[in-house]
Amino acid sequence: MNSPIPAPVTPARHSRHHLPVPQRVPATRCFAWLASGWRMFAAHPADWVLMALCAFALLAIPTVVLAPIPLIGPMLPPILLTLLLGGMLHAASTQAEDGQAHFLQLFEGFRRHPGNLALIGVFYALPLILIHLLLILVGGGLLVSLLGNSVGGALGDLTNSLLSMLVDLGIALGIFLLLWGLLLLAMLFAPALVMEAKAPPLEAMRLSLAASLRNIGAVLLLGLSLYVLFVLALVPAGLGVLIYIPLLVGTLHAAYQDLFAAPDSEAS
Repeated sequence: MNSPIPAPVTPARHSRHHLPVPQRVPATRCFAWLASGWRMFAAHPADWVLMALCAFALLAIPTVVLAPIPLIGPMLPPILLTLLLGGMLHAASTQAEDGQAHFLQLFEGFRRHPGNLALIGVFYALPLILIHLLLILVGGGLLVSLLGNSVGGALGDLTNSLLSMLVDLGIALGIFLLLWGLLLLAMLFAPALVMEAKAPPLEAMRLSLAASLRNIGAVLLLGLSLYVLFVLALVPAGLGVLIYIPLLVGTLHAAYQDLFAAPDSEAS
């Protein structure tokens, strides 16, 4: 009697199939995110002000002390920022689930996914360092060329060199702003994706960029609204920042929940 032919083995699905899917929402949805962020802060203002104060101190002190040190100075603040933001996003998620937020949740990013969050900070810092070095090299070369022409050249050559330098600097600035904007979009939801969906760093940044570009109207309107609120937060001797930080965290959490669908049911 012939033995039955074994069924083919279905390969395991890649982990990326379990990640949430970016959705498209109306641009005015950003005001609902801001309202949700305010409600989150108003429910536990003391805990959130304490978290904001501690996060601000942990970011400000190393930034000031280590700023003159090459590489380490520019690298450390983005790493700390992503770790602290991850903890505060976890606190926002916990509060949304059971109505509670605690100060010690600020450090959940250091405990749960420190490597992935820190790697996102590194990805954010490295291009900025490279762009900074590139601008220095380009600017230095142009300056040397300009001085060389000014010593032995005519006034026309000096004017042409100056115009060429301004054009080159304008192009470099445009490239810098484009890369900066794309980097900010890739960073926007990456910490939340790492904390909530356990996404790998590069995948988290890719999904964040995809969601942001798909909802560029809502993101731009949100950015403008947050800029206005930040200016207002600086008016009372800067103390409004202690409210602005929790508002920002709650807004990002609400936006993440709105823009990313649940994982594909087929992958469960």
